[in-house]
Amino acid sequence: MTPPSGLVDPADDVLRRWNPRGWMGLHRPAATGVRVVGVPGSGAGTLAAELRPLGGLDITDDGRAVTLVVFDPSATIGRTELDLVRSAAAESIEVVCALTGIDRFPDWRAVRDADVEILQRHASWLPRVVVLPVSAAAARRARELEGDASEAVRQTLLTASGLVELRDVLAATVRSSHDPRRARAAVVAATRPMIEEEIGRLSAEDEEGGLRAERSRLTAAAPPATSGPDLRRLQVTLLQEVAMRVRAASTAAGEVLETADADAVVTTIDTHVDDLCARLTDETARIAPGTPAPEPTRTARPPQTARSMEDTLTVVFGASAGAGLGRLLLTPFGDLPGWMSLVVAIACAVPAAGWLMRIRRRIAYRDRMRRWIADELATVRAELDTWIRTRIHETELQSTALAVAARDRHATRVRERVAAIDAEITRRRGERRARTAACERDLAALGHIPEPQGAGVRPTG
Repeated sequence: MTPPSGLVDPADDVLRRWNPRGWMGLHRPAATGVRVVGVPGSGAGTLAAELRPLGGLDITDDGRAVTLVVFDPSATIGRTELDLVRSAAAESIEVVCALTGIDRFPDWRAVRDADVEILQRHASWLPRVVVLPVSAAAARRARELEGDASEAVRQTLLTASGLVELRDVLAATVRSSHDPRRARAAVVAATRPMIEEEIGRLSAEDEEGGLRAERSRLTAAAPPATSGPDLRRLQVTLLQEVAMRVRAASTAAGEVLETADADAVVTTIDTHVDDLCARLTDETARIAPGTPAPEPTRTARPPQTARSMEDTLTVVFGASAGAGLGRLLLTPFGDLPGWMSLVVAIACAVPAAGWLMRIRRRIAYRDRMRRWIADELATVRAELDTWIRTRIHETELQSTALAVAARDRHATRVRERVAAIDAEITRRRGERRARTAACERDLAALGHIPEPQGAGVRPTG
């Protein structure tokens, strides 16, 4: 039944979209010619040249009515021949196949049977599979014998060539192709495999393979490792350096103490401490730029000590030793007046006591200074050790925070990319399902084609 005026026949729309050549052929006057095609070396040109003299056919390049596809009997057909058959079916109403050159290949029957089986399996959309064996060489000999032999011999040779049967089949096919229903059925038969091929391609299509592989790689990959300075090793190194520098400062201060006063000792200690602080600042700046320099307690002049009981005892011991020395000096002179002995004893005791007191005070001063140097440097070392441990701890906290932030950013990027991949996979699958459903609807529309009403489908004049 013809669709009402103004409405588009769904099947006609499917044919127009999938097989525009075939659809246009249905709406143009039908051709009465036969187009002969074949792969290079198949003998299609020779066969066409022998069909023309037989008459009854219009051998032309326009194959809108019937196409004759020529095969070579030396081997079974392959993908190239199948593609040629498919192309011919899309452009013409009927396809007839011929196997030419059978006179040169005794095993042509096995080749023809194999060709028929291949066509039935891979070109099942053909309304009928016809492979006619012919010999263009035999037809040419028959034509060359015209006038030189009896008509019976020539006709026998011509019939044996198979060209007469091929011409009659082609002529009948051309006549039957004028039937609108047959023409439309042929176009539909050629259009169906196009749609089925597209459905098969969509089913086998795997556009998401690369996306799925990327998704698996992202979800399985470990977060990037954050490589930072070896803070523990640096801490040990700096603490060892502080210990060595403090010992060096103590040695230098002790050497200065032997020949200089307390101010020189203080200057020596401050110089060593300043150098050490500068060294520590340079080392920590490499791992934590902007770290404030250490500020240990500055060294003050050692306090003056008051006279102690030890000084008094030193005077007493010095005076006693001096008196004993005086009596020792008077021994060779024999008896002297008592007042003379007392004067000599006092004269010896006073300088001896003073000298001994000065020596003892000097020794005590150096001892106090050494203890003071040790205490001062111990305080500096403790402060610097605390500063180093504090800086290392703060740097560790900063490094940990940076690592956590980097892992969080990486995890966020991975989640966003995985979400984008999932959305893209869903979109592509949805598009493929929609296209497959559209193809299936087109196939269903081709399965319910209304009967064409006479010349309204295609003028045949």
